[in-house]
Amino acid sequence: MQSRCPTFSRLVMTLAAVFSCDSPADAQEATERSLNTGRQGTSEYARGVAMAAGVTPQGEHRAADDAIVIAQQTSAETTDMSASIVVRGFEVAPVEYPALPDVEGTRINSGKKTSFVKPEEFPAIANNNYREALATTPGLLVSEEPSSPIINIGYRGLDSQRSESTQMLKDGVSIKNEQFGFPESHYAPILDAIDRIEFIRAGASLQFGPQPGGAINFVTRMPQRDVPFEFLTKNLFGSDELYQNFTSANGTAGPLGYYAYYDHREREGFRTNSDYEVNAGSVKLVYDVSADSRLVLTLDGYDEEHGEPGGLTEVPVFGEDGSLVPGLALYSRDRNVTTRFFDRFRLERYYATLEYQKIVSEYTQIDIKAFGGYLSRFSKRQRGGDFGIAPDPNPEPDSDASTNDIQLREDWTQGAELRLRHDYNLFGDTSTLAGGLYFYHAVQDRSDKRGETPDAEEGVLRRFNTGETYDGSIFAENRFHFGRLSITPGVRLEFFQQSLSESVNTTKPGEDLLERSDFSFVPLFSLGASYVLLEAQEIVSGSPAAGDSKGVKDVAPRVTAGGRPRVEVYGTVAQAYRPRTYGELVPTGPGSIVNGDLEEGHSLQFELGTRGKPLPYLTFDVGAFYFDFEDQVGDITITNANGTFSSTGNVGDARYSGFEAAAELDVLGMINGGADSRYGRFNLYGNITLLDTEFTSGPNKGFDTTYAPDYQFKIGGIYRWKEVAKVGLLGTFVDDSYADVNNTPSHFIPAYAVWDLTAEIKFWDGRLGLIAGINNLFDEDYYGEIRDEGIVPAYRRNYYGGVTVRF
Repeated sequence: MQSRCPTFSRLVMTLAAVFSCDSPADAQEATERSLNTGRQGTSEYARGVAMAAGVTPQGEHRAADDAIVIAQQTSAETTDMSASIVVRGFEVAPVEYPALPDVEGTRINSGKKTSFVKPEEFPAIANNNYREALATTPGLLVSEEPSSPIINIGYRGLDSQRSESTQMLKDGVSIKNEQFGFPESHYAPILDAIDRIEFIRAGASLQFGPQPGGAINFVTRMPQRDVPFEFLTKNLFGSDELYQNFTSANGTAGPLGYYAYYDHREREGFRTNSDYEVNAGSVKLVYDVSADSRLVLTLDGYDEEHGEPGGLTEVPVFGEDGSLVPGLALYSRDRNVTTRFFDRFRLERYYATLEYQKIVSEYTQIDIKAFGGYLSRFSKRQRGGDFGIAPDPNPEPDSDASTNDIQLREDWTQGAELRLRHDYNLFGDTSTLAGGLYFYHAVQDRSDKRGETPDAEEGVLRRFNTGETYDGSIFAENRFHFGRLSITPGVRLEFFQQSLSESVNTTKPGEDLLERSDFSFVPLFSLGASYVLLEAQEIVSGSPAAGDSKGVKDVAPRVTAGGRPRVEVYGTVAQAYRPRTYGELVPTGPGSIVNGDLEEGHSLQFELGTRGKPLPYLTFDVGAFYFDFEDQVGDITITNANGTFSSTGNVGDARYSGFEAAAELDVLGMINGGADSRYGRFNLYGNITLLDTEFTSGPNKGFDTTYAPDYQFKIGGIYRWKEVAKVGLLGTFVDDSYADVNNTPSHFIPAYAVWDLTAEIKFWDGRLGLIAGINNLFDEDYYGEIRDEGIVPAYRRNYYGGVTVRF
């Protein structure tokens, strides 16, 4: 369809008028209406209009030069009518601003504290190192587990173990093992396939459901739309026999685009039995059904196995004779020793997602997703030993150490989601309604067996139970937009049914098999607001870029590509919750009980801050937060005439408060007066989280919550030159914390500071690239993770290097 608007240079005008445009004036009105829906023109409506206009898709380009940048200038009275739009084919990508757009697709982010990071802005990241990828994101704590590919992410004093307290998403779909009954995350996407990582703090539960620790959404790459075929392979080698291969192919043929990759990682590790191997792949197909609709099919496969070398301790344990107990592994004596030689873990995950996106009209968009898959989690662990104590290496027959525990959990999940976004005029401004329906169903079979040897793969069945979850949700948010002020109330109604039934339990002979079913209704509410303090004319430069000729044309005012200056105040109050897990419905151990009136954990969260981009080369976000977490679930020990029992129940409440600040400065842009420098970009970044947490009731009253360092400071610099060379020096400083709610000395994590140096250079127009790096540059001796079996030592200084080929 060809536009009747005559001026192609006013591209935004043409796109907005594609549905019906009788004159440039009509197009201008349509343009302003679309741009008014989101900050800096990042309205997803603009993306949809680009689709409908039949604009030749350009794909997810790596260089800013590949994008079309349009800047409009208006008076202060119509600030929300002007914008900078970055059009990249099928998508309109956010311009550089320290938050997600106010309105993005079928989501509303206005008033929420949000951030995003693009892995491609860093030099090539090796071995899926999320500590580096999240270096510019405040508040997220990566607790490292170097013997496995599992990523543990904590947030503001909420437990980081298996990222259980944070909702983890891939393209808007949860990647947790089972997001209600088994909410651990053993799978994390490979960073090479990620376009950006979005993080939504307070208010995330209104959009994505359970967990109080916000939501991390991994947005994967789309097919490149201007070439029929592109091939990329990265091969990387490093310390302790590290080898990584990432190979991808993508392109477009007619209406069909494709993106496929294979991910292989393996490493022997620095401890015996700390090896791991990952084999994963994905295929994404994008089919343009029409000019204003498309289908996206994604198929994922993931298979990994790793050893579990066991834990160490910093606390000596003495026997009755006054000597150290046998098998004690003191961290200070030998941090590389192994205490578990036979423990192994395996994960298989196969998942599919089908999404239909439709621009219904210039005001309305719908997204429909259907998803489902299978996950298998297998572990075998030798019995005997204790915290930081190895089992007897020569066990007597029939002793604990001569056997092992074998656990298999299989999860089948499926669901569907409908999201709708509608823009409408209210008192002369464009307001937005976004909402939808969500359905989720999951079944889990869990078996526990007893092996007859320390390394047995099979054994005698001791327990078998089946858990099932049904969840249905209705949610909606409305952004009322009045000039510089936006107010966004929201509501989510969760209805979920959980059940668990035992088929076998030989640990409780003579007792009836247990079965329990609970229905819960959880209403969640939120209120967000933002007010634009500064949104002025485009900043223009009267001087040429450094090194340019001094001709008349060069000194003419020019519009910078960074977008208009903007500073805003934002605030949110929102509710969140944590559902019961399957293990909290029915006791599965011989000495355990579960309270019958167990409640979900509830949280009330507050955010208040200011953020902006007052200058083309400076961004910042500064704010304070407070939230409580009531009815936390935990285990307490009960001793009575019948013996000692472990009781699972609501053990108390906790509060969390603190301050966060983040800033990023392009030094060369500042020197060049806000214009791009011929010498590239040198970004200095820094962010800090100051945190104070405490249990306010229950048996742990007065104690710190887990993984709650008083401060977390990240600082560094990244230099980029014409997408040819990148060098990064990234520092992470973390204060001490505890890994258990009892704040025991054995679970104390000392403060540490880690620096990473990474570099990448490309040749022959990007067809060949070399990458190299040093992780833990200054050889810090530290650990950031403590598990049930003891301290997990982190990597000391290690090296890597590799090559990339693209054609």
